[in-house]
Amino acid sequence: MKVDDKTGVRHRARDQARQRLRRYLAARLRNSADMSDFVQEVFLRLLRVDRHESIRNPAAYVMMVACHVLHQHTLRSAVAPELSSALDILVDLQTAIETDPAAQLDVQRRLQALDRKLESLSPNVHATFVLHRRDGMTLDEIAEQLGVSRSMVKKYLSKAVFQCREQLEPEG
Repeated sequence: MKVDDKTGVRHRARDQARQRLRRYLAARLRNSADMSDFVQEVFLRLLRVDRHESIRNPAAYVMMVACHVLHQHTLRSAVAPELSSALDILVDLQTAIETDPAAQLDVQRRLQALDRKLESLSPNVHATFVLHRRDGMTLDEIAEQLGVSRSMVKKYLSKAVFQCREQLEPEG
């Protein structure tokens, strides 16, 4: 009977830890649909720990691992929001071309200015933007091709997106 009591206590503690983790992640995630993936990633990382008995405060350790998972996710997706908003602007421009003749002239003018802006970028920044957006290459693939670090590719891509976004956004 004592074994069952210990097992029940462990299950309750595990369920409480899982719920606490889900609340922590829910408060920090924009998309709640990603919650299960993050919980799974946290528990997979916990399984990689060799000596569980050396953890003094398991609940705090779980939260620390969750914090690291969120941080790494944030770093990996740092460029994505800027890219999507630049793409949204391009889609809006395409819609304007199809619906309003007056807007067509404005769109043509802005796209020509964008072409000029892309031409004025440094060769590595320009190549990074083209390889990523047109060819669909990953940051690691671009880094290997250009012979630079992944973080440098991220900087190049951020610079290109910023410049293009600045060029595409309407005045005022």
